[in-house]
Amino acid sequence: MVALGYLFVIVILSYVIWATSESFERASSYLGRNMAPGVRGATINAIGSSMPELLTTIFFLSIAGNEEGFAGGFGTMVGSALFNLLIIPSVVLGTLIYTNQNNDVFDHPFARKSLWRDAIFLLMAQGLLLILVRPTMYWWNGLLFMLFYGFYLWFLLARNRQESNGMVETTGKVEKGIAEESKIKDRSMLSAIMRLDIYELFTQKKGVNGKRAWATLSIAMLFMGISCLFLVHLCEELGTLWNLPILVIALVIAASATSVPDLFISVRDAKKGNTADALSNALGSNIFDICFALGLPIFLYVLFNDNGVLYAFTHKEEWAFSILLRWVLILLTVPAIFLLILPSLSLRQKSIGLATLYGLFLLFVFSYGAELDFLQQILQEIMATDVAQGLL
Repeated sequence: MVALGYLFVIVILSYVIWATSESFERASSYLGRNMAPGVRGATINAIGSSMPELLTTIFFLSIAGNEEGFAGGFGTMVGSALFNLLIIPSVVLGTLIYTNQNNDVFDHPFARKSLWRDAIFLLMAQGLLLILVRPTMYWWNGLLFMLFYGFYLWFLLARNRQESNGMVETTGKVEKGIAEESKIKDRSMLSAIMRLDIYELFTQKKGVNGKRAWATLSIAMLFMGISCLFLVHLCEELGTLWNLPILVIALVIAASATSVPDLFISVRDAKKGNTADALSNALGSNIFDICFALGLPIFLYVLFNDNGVLYAFTHKEEWAFSILLRWVLILLTVPAIFLLILPSLSLRQKSIGLATLYGLFLLFVFSYGAELDFLQQILQEIMATDVAQGLL
């Protein structure tokens, strides 16, 4: 019963994150209204909707300290990355089917180009994850992650003007949607408060402008931060109650709870016909999660820690599982990308295929939590390698 109570509170926290993310998305759409759709989704939307992962990782390290804190943040980041990569595109494709938008979005050269761009950067980021996450980490580990994300942003923004050519029609749809939303007057202030509609609270009477949009973003992130702080405490309690490593709890529960904003932002974009944003948001969020939501907490922890170092892994088995987990992340990413881009598959087949891959990931996590023999044998073989012996 206690566990069910904790899970119920986590559902409520997920709702708060989702509700505030809606306000964030509407404000960010206004601020990024002049950006190319794929660029807007991979930058403003992706950064905003991935703030819960960043805040959760910071709180895990702040509260739980070295190894357990890093395991919680690392698990949240990896689990969220796979949720974004597999579940969100699967639901987006399902949304296209449900709304009778049956044309494959990747038939459009711009969408195909955006997918390949984000996919290449994502695989590069996962390669960095494989190399830079070590049992003992220093400030430069976090800095290298952030520098790569800075390069990704520079690349996107540098190409923004070029990619905006020919996309006037789609941008017009976004501006039209913003204009229609700003005309909604029939909802009361009390209704907006009950729904945590921060955007409407700021813009209902005077309309939207840059100052009100930034205020909306700030308040929305404050609510996200408070929710993530409680989420971290509940994950620790569930781990103790179920006698499971915090890494397992974070991979599924914390990751799913913090990925709700990404899911709903992408679904809203798909309903509006902005499918390029819907999918680039999912992939861009992955890159943000890996590079910034992990890199910044590592950098800050080492910088303000008296030891000047982060001991991420001190037990060989957990280190071996982190290696296996990173390879699973890469091995699931490659078929997911091909599922999305193969023209011979229908939207339904792509959606089912992506959901199946996520099911395999959950099976993998369950196998580790249940300490199944075949997985334990694999971990023993990883621990016996020369590389593992040298690092630990």
